[in-house]
Amino acid sequence: MAKIRSLWLVALLASVSSVLAEPWKVSGITVQLLSGNGVKKTEQTLEHPHEISGLSAEPTDTFKFLYKIENSERPHQAMVLFQSQDEYKDEVMVATSIKSSGKGRLELNFARADPKFRYGTRSYSMTLLIGGPKVMEPLRYKLGQIEVKGPIINPAKRPKRIEYKARPEIHHQFRPDQKLIDQSISGAFTILVLIPFLVLFILWSLLGIRFEPLRAMLSRPLDLITSLVFFGSLAGIEYVFYLYWTHVTLFPVLQYLGALSVVAFFSGRSALSAVQVRRLQRTATPAKKDS
Repeated sequence: MAKIRSLWLVALLASVSSVLAEPWKVSGITVQLLSGNGVKKTEQTLEHPHEISGLSAEPTDTFKFLYKIENSERPHQAMVLFQSQDEYKDEVMVATSIKSSGKGRLELNFARADPKFRYGTRSYSMTLLIGGPKVMEPLRYKLGQIEVKGPIINPAKRPKRIEYKARPEIHHQFRPDQKLIDQSISGAFTILVLIPFLVLFILWSLLGIRFEPLRAMLSRPLDLITSLVFFGSLAGIEYVFYLYWTHVTLFPVLQYLGALSVVAFFSGRSALSAVQVRRLQRTATPAKKDS
């Protein structure tokens, strides 16, 4: 029983490989030329691998191509390649329709076809191309040559050939650095900005204004240190915002702000508690004097 299964498997694989290796076979190849009013001018039949000869078409003729595929497998693509036999080597691919019975058909009216057929009287080689996913080797059958005459009225103009060459080198021009004002001028205006603050402190001293909270903080070094740490952390947070505005990315900024926020929270809590204690002491002192 096992031997029978093995023989059956070998036969199946052999049949599959033979199908895959089977080349494309075409028959019943017929080439016709029809005039502009549909009258048949020329008809030739041939067999693979023979070629057509002496075929000439007017610019209004219709090229008709018939054939039949003998394979059980139907092709995925089938087309006829026209290539001009001059210096330009223009190519025009025209697909053929294939029925389920394997019959292929192509009708090409040169008057309504690709404009390359109207560049002038030229000779074209014709090649039948057939390919499919289950056949290893595609068919490339050279059918022969055909001469297509160019139209006398309204011939197509060949577009200018695009020539690729090196372009001039691009030289980038950057804007020159902005001119800054002289340091002496900037220093003079800095002094002018600071003068009002100096005048303010002088007027405070003349008026006899006393900074009692500052004196109280000086008498308590721990409260002074706590306040300095609190204001320093606030200044650090502002500086981090400046760095983020200028060049630092978001994630390092979040790390810096996280550390400074913790310092600002605890130092600010201690500093505000000290301020509250001093306020209570100042309010309690007049009450004792009145009593």
